[in-house]
Amino acid sequence: MSPAPLRGKFSLIWITILVTGVFHSPVNAQEGYQARLAPANTEDFPEIRSYLDVRSPTGEFLHGLELHNVYIFENGTQLPLQELQPIRTGVQIVVAISPGQAFDIRDVQGISRYEYLAQALQDWALARQGSTIDDLSLIVSDGPEVTHVGAYERWAESLRSFEPTGEETGPDFDVLTRALDVAADPNPNPGTSGAVLFVTPLPSQDLSLGMQSLAARANQQGVKIFIWLVASSEQFVTPEAEQMRQLAEQTGGELFAYSGQENIPSPEEFLENLRDTYLLSYDSQLTNSGLYEINAEVNHQGQKITTPIQEIELEILPASITFVSPPIEIERIRPEQESEPVDITPGTQPLDLLIEFPDGHPRPIVKTSLYVDGVLEEVNRGEPFDRFIWDISGFTTNGEHSLVLEVEDNLGLIGRSVETSISVNVIGADESIWIRISENRLALTGLLVAASGAIILLVLVLGGRLQPGFLREWRRRRKSNASMTQPVAENHQVVQQSRTSWINRIQWKRGPITTKPSAQFIPLTDSFSDENQPPIAIIKDRVIIGRDEMKVDQVLRDLSVEGVHAHLEREPGGSYRLSDEGSTAGTWVNYQPVPESGHILEHGDLVHFGRIGYRFILRNPKHVRKPVLRYLNQA
Repeated sequence: MSPAPLRGKFSLIWITILVTGVFHSPVNAQEGYQARLAPANTEDFPEIRSYLDVRSPTGEFLHGLELHNVYIFENGTQLPLQELQPIRTGVQIVVAISPGQAFDIRDVQGISRYEYLAQALQDWALARQGSTIDDLSLIVSDGPEVTHVGAYERWAESLRSFEPTGEETGPDFDVLTRALDVAADPNPNPGTSGAVLFVTPLPSQDLSLGMQSLAARANQQGVKIFIWLVASSEQFVTPEAEQMRQLAEQTGGELFAYSGQENIPSPEEFLENLRDTYLLSYDSQLTNSGLYEINAEVNHQGQKITTPIQEIELEILPASITFVSPPIEIERIRPEQESEPVDITPGTQPLDLLIEFPDGHPRPIVKTSLYVDGVLEEVNRGEPFDRFIWDISGFTTNGEHSLVLEVEDNLGLIGRSVETSISVNVIGADESIWIRISENRLALTGLLVAASGAIILLVLVLGGRLQPGFLREWRRRRKSNASMTQPVAENHQVVQQSRTSWINRIQWKRGPITTKPSAQFIPLTDSFSDENQPPIAIIKDRVIIGRDEMKVDQVLRDLSVEGVHAHLEREPGGSYRLSDEGSTAGTWVNYQPVPESGHILEHGDLVHFGRIGYRFILRNPKHVRKPVLRYLNQA
């Protein structure tokens, strides 16, 4: 290599290896045992998983721990572990290079110090060829940079592509800072911590303050720094070399001084001790959303080793439960028989349910409950939790009944559905004689009175008390007397008033005038609205929905709803098209926004106006989708 022509292109070579774990360190400045808990994984809440790394005062991994040796503290409450398993993991490695003049010193064979170092790293990488469990990176000052690759061959090829010029003056601590940035990147393999192998020429001035800052940052990230110092042997005892040694030892690493004569260690000698860790899990006792603190305590040979406290943020909500396409009306038919008792069919009604976890943490269900008219009707304490067989055999007359569902998970959290109304109608012409008499007692009473009057009149005529012309003569005399005392017009008016008064006294029975809705929007939940939202009955061919009472047919009192938010229009074929009126929060069907052309609704669709949710129900659906129990956030 010719140092003069390219002098100044690079200021220093730093080789930084970030590893998931802790390197073996013969010289370790840490006193006592050390333990570190990896960031907790809450995806399977209430089960929480993490990784525990425990080291002896000499940096060796502490083997042989069992369940009774480790406890978790959750917001200060001690909890037992459900699992503690020793495992072997991959490593995350970042190599950063910033060459200096000391790297270009050559031996009698003409081979430079850097060439020996690079060859040692390449030999190690090629020996690991084929392994994909590690994460590798390469950072070169003013040179190539590759990050987070899984193939050692690609990493080694990038290393071979770089040659220092010999003009660099180093060390360049910006490269080390960049390496720590890469170390802070999210790690695709859980259970990892970090380490740094720092290959550098000797600094030419006192950098103790900057090194202390780097050491503090590395410790905060759980990164161990190992330094390969390239210098002449007489420089190994200088104050600058001692500062470099302290930087390594303050983070749990070590310093290797290389003058061109020493045997270069293989990185795998350090990595072997980094591949050990413990996988642990425990059942959380948290039942509310919030920010919580956790840490682990290890009991070993009478000593308590405590990990630093870490914070976890959880959103914990009760499960939601709702009916899947519930019937608006159930018809029970009387059989053709007159004897008692009468069997009315059907005697049961299946009810399918949908259970979801809005916090994204599916949990075991303990029970589901069905309430009818405020009374507990049935409880499921085992599978299937998503179905009830409602006993309706006790309903022998027409009536409307309110149904409410409850679901309880293994944390004791209870979710409750909105109230759903279902009509039960008993129809058929085969009722018993007593039921017919009971339902027509007013008409039968009138008929009985009329028959009794006719019989009395017949008896009076047959007994001679009344003559056949009596009524005609009585009317003639009454009319004659009236014409002698009053004018004709006035007399005619009296007769008309008498007839009108007599007719008006008759109370004509009028049946209820009702229009049954052809469709309804049944509210899903009222947890987001300012007040309870009632069901929306669709009795018109066009219904405008919004918040402005002067402009819409159906008012939704929620700030997420526009003055005129959407409209529903009945198509010629009987289907319903839902369209958005350009609202900000939007109109959604089955969690998809309604397009500009509108959306044809189907029976059972979930519809949201802003954040107010409804289920669209047809009175006489032609097609009903098969109900499916679906847990959210499960792959």
